[in-house]
Amino acid sequence: MKIIRTSIETIRRRDLVEAAYLTFLDHGMKGMTMARIGERAGMSHGIVNYYFKSKDELLSAVVRKANFLIMQDAVQRMRQARTPRERISAVIAANFPEHIFTREIARAWVSYYAMIGEKPAFERLQNAVDRRLARNLSHALKQLTNEAAAREITQSVAVLIDGFWIRHAKANGDMDSAAVIRHIEAFVDERLKALSPGQ
Repeated sequence: MKIIRTSIETIRRRDLVEAAYLTFLDHGMKGMTMARIGERAGMSHGIVNYYFKSKDELLSAVVRKANFLIMQDAVQRMRQARTPRERISAVIAANFPEHIFTREIARAWVSYYAMIGEKPAFERLQNAVDRRLARNLSHALKQLTNEAAAREITQSVAVLIDGFWIRHAKANGDMDSAAVIRHIEAFVDERLKALSPGQ
């Protein structure tokens, strides 16, 4: 019986996370209410409150879902890459898919990021995301340049990714995903040329 109960709870939580994410996309952070999430998931208000006891938990669920989608996209793109440089491009592009790089998701991410210092769970999640990004980038970069240069480019690309997400949260943000990707790709090409041995 315990195994069955755990399985049901796992399925409910997964369905509620998906409902929270879709509700957020439709209504934004302010409109992401327990009632709307419950209605979308086909569950009662009480069940939603059982799994999500605060707005912070909802925000965390949305950010986790977006990060999961980005990770899935990155894995798929990297499998198709044939060279270290293509793998770098795969990682960059995966962080800015058109359907995820939206103003509403950017604003949720900024709200979440601002609370990292107060929420250890948020900080742990973001640290894991940052480590995965650094690991994917540095592995490919070390095959194209020296270790110090790979570390510097990895750090700079991470800052650019965060920066463009923050800028996209503004009402007058004017760069779409394609423009952002071009900008970061140009930066990587310039730094590889300048920092590679023999240059």
